[in-house]
Amino acid sequence: MSEITVSIVKKNEDKELFLRFPSKVYDDKHIMQDKVFEREVLESTNVLCKGVDIIPLIAKNKKEEVTGRCLLSLYKDDDTAYIGFFESVNKEEVANELLNTAQNLAKDAGKKKLLGPIDLSFWARYRFCTEEGLPYIGEPANRDFYIGLWEKFGFSVAEEYSSNFFDIPDEDFESEKAKMRLEEVKKEGYFFCHPNVDNFEKYLKDIYPVLMEGYKDFFGFKNISEQDFIKLYSPLKMVIDTDVVFLAYKENRLKGFLICLPDYGNLLCKPGTPELLLNVMSVKSKAKRYVLLYMGVEKDCLGLGSALSQMVVDKLREKKASGISALIHTGKATGGYFKDKIKTQRKYVLLEKMI
Repeated sequence: MSEITVSIVKKNEDKELFLRFPSKVYDDKHIMQDKVFEREVLESTNVLCKGVDIIPLIAKNKKEEVTGRCLLSLYKDDDTAYIGFFESVNKEEVANELLNTAQNLAKDAGKKKLLGPIDLSFWARYRFCTEEGLPYIGEPANRDFYIGLWEKFGFSVAEEYSSNFFDIPDEDFESEKAKMRLEEVKKEGYFFCHPNVDNFEKYLKDIYPVLMEGYKDFFGFKNISEQDFIKLYSPLKMVIDTDVVFLAYKENRLKGFLICLPDYGNLLCKPGTPELLLNVMSVKSKAKRYVLLYMGVEKDCLGLGSALSQMVVDKLREKKASGISALIHTGKATGGYFKDKIKTQRKYVLLEKMI
């Protein structure tokens, strides 16, 4: 009989244990936990909790010490159950008990597949990183033994992703194809601009349909309303550097966008103290690295993605900053932009198991 017991988190005491556990798994430099977001999820008050049944689970040993946690997300119109918020000590027994409990609950709900790690849906954190590097903003950070624990339980790789790291662009950092694409789209009547934070909601409304269409086939994608989308992303206006957010319009309609953020690392996950605010402002004003997090282009806009990438390179050269093209789905065209200039890569996986 297992010494590990897994229970559904219901009591406030267990909710607090669920929230505290990541701090036992990571040091201060590597933890990417957004405790405010997680608390909202446990209380079902976050906009991403609409239309989903959540089952948070916590594992304890005989001493009543927490040894692992995860959260199961169930959607009525979806045969897949999503496992996220996974953290565990490096013991196969703990992971097996957690994942087996989640699997049995998913079976009882009539689901046919487990997919993870996905925190609720595409709109939050998902994927495992295959290594334990210092995380950049928006990166899914995890212990490197998690993948092995899941695979021993019967999970296999469903999708692969990568992040490409680039040095500060010098004069040799060029792509004739990208430069040509930029000139072509300008001649075709595209107008490029940066958002104004004083009217940020207007630009989010423009981005919404392009993003929804472009990402709808991604694993874990769930429709959200324009109103919820704006609520979710409005806080970005406080931390973006508008110089490296590019919007492409044609005939007064947004056709594509590329959003980069200064690399705050895990600063934005921490409690908002005056000292933290000063650190954030310092990074924003003189960022040494930017992360290319979101890109969307309408299907009929040939070459626009390449043109946007050229604009980013030009701006990074001007700012003397390096860049990360983050979390690219293997096989996507964006993975080929400036491919010969990649310095290093990180890999990520999404795992699945039929039940």
